[in-house]
Amino acid sequence: MGFNISGLLIKGQTDNAQINTLLESHIAFYKTVSFEEATSSFRDDNTVDILQTKTGTLIITELGQIYDISTFETDIIQFMISDVSDTYYFEKYTNGKLDRKYIYSQGEIQENEGQGIIKEDDDVLDLIWEFTDTFLQNGFMENRFDQKFKRYTL
Repeated sequence: MGFNISGLLIKGQTDNAQINTLLESHIAFYKTVSFEEATSSFRDDNTVDILQTKTGTLIITELGQIYDISTFETDIIQFMISDVSDTYYFEKYTNGKLDRKYIYSQGEIQENEGQGIIKEDDDVLDLIWEFTDTFLQNGFMENRFDQKFKRYTL
């Protein structure tokens, strides 16, 4: 079984009001979960897992959820990695301007807008973890198994 994860990565501080707007839903704290639980394919329905620092936010969403991130006022990345379906989605905006959109599914590039950031042979998951390290500035990769996410219901 492969890795399946989707989510949003935001540079800069965010609050619940911004997250509510982005997700088009009101979030309510449910419980604290580990990295393993947050990234598991077996998750509670209608939930998101959020890790926030002073410099960024990582939101793990339900697989296949796509949000309109084009109006967000900072660097924001939306991603989906589904090894099972061989589908990889990467979208990055800066202050509402599309920097890069790359969708690869079942051996073919479905969309390829913008330049740089990601190439056809890149591992999208590795790229997401690199951006997470940069945006959160908390040694995410070194300490990922010690990270505590807050699970919210939608």
